[in-house]
Amino acid sequence: MTGREAALRVRDLRVTFSMHQGDIRAVRGVSFDIAEGETMGLVGESGCGKSVTAFSVLRLIRPPGRIDSGSILCRGREIMAMEEDELRGVRGREIAMIFQEPMTSLNPVLTAGYQIRENIMLHTGAGRREARERAVEMLRLVGIPDPAKRFDSYPHEFSGGMRQRVMIAMSLSASPSILIADEPTTALDVTIQAQILDMLLSLQKERRMSLLLITHDLGIVANSADHVAIMYAGEIVEYGTTKDIFKRHLHPYTKGLFEAVPKIGGRGGRLRTIPGTVPSLSREPGGCVFYPRCHWASPECAAAPVELRKIGKDRLVRCIKA
Repeated sequence: MTGREAALRVRDLRVTFSMHQGDIRAVRGVSFDIAEGETMGLVGESGCGKSVTAFSVLRLIRPPGRIDSGSILCRGREIMAMEEDELRGVRGREIAMIFQEPMTSLNPVLTAGYQIRENIMLHTGAGRREARERAVEMLRLVGIPDPAKRFDSYPHEFSGGMRQRVMIAMSLSASPSILIADEPTTALDVTIQAQILDMLLSLQKERRMSLLLITHDLGIVANSADHVAIMYAGEIVEYGTTKDIFKRHLHPYTKGLFEAVPKIGGRGGRLRTIPGTVPSLSREPGGCVFYPRCHWASPECAAAPVELRKIGKDRLVRCIKA
């Protein structure tokens, strides 16, 4: 997207879900790069296509969904062209993912340590004894108390924050170079959220991983992401460095997101909202997808689809008024 050397490069990704009411175009023409060791925040409201984008990177989209087109390059290797056997070697070993809800992602009838150990054996070829030692070390690394004992604990015996730490340990156990974190602090209280994020970012920096951080919370990306992509209705509508995005909002949707965030020390009153509703994705929009909700809108915005255009060195926006 910006010409930087990329560990992960996605180009023109399009994903459709065939439903009884018709085809839902959940992701439409998404492109981005994540450089070596960089964190990119993918931000947007629920249902905008963030998680579908993440699942697509690992080709985890299942019927009724399908990836219609696009290129996904992991260190120059085309994931879209891989056979299933080769793809299994990439999942977990080169690109790992932390899912939203650890209780549904962990197998409830297998111990936490067993699941981490099996992941290590599968992706590294380590023997049972070595894999167990590494699994215990991973549990220690993510802050699980008495890791040798908790190796034999089942997921329901951990708190929500500790289950998330187990998921992170499993994701990092095969030393991936790229990590996708899909809402990694969902349903955790604020204190635990901060602990999990600090730990995750510390491990990322220590291991020089590239990180795709998916969230609807602008506060999470403020101090953790190098670049931010704002997503709306299946499209990226704005992209830039975190500093630039937070300093100056070029797209009206980005501006609306920031205005809806409660301000510390505010006088109270009603929070600002973005008027209208998210458009149906069952048909291609004739013009700007945000047009029906935009206070900058004019007839020319509805005349034709709006492409991402470059503004300055490292800034992209999908708006003809910006």
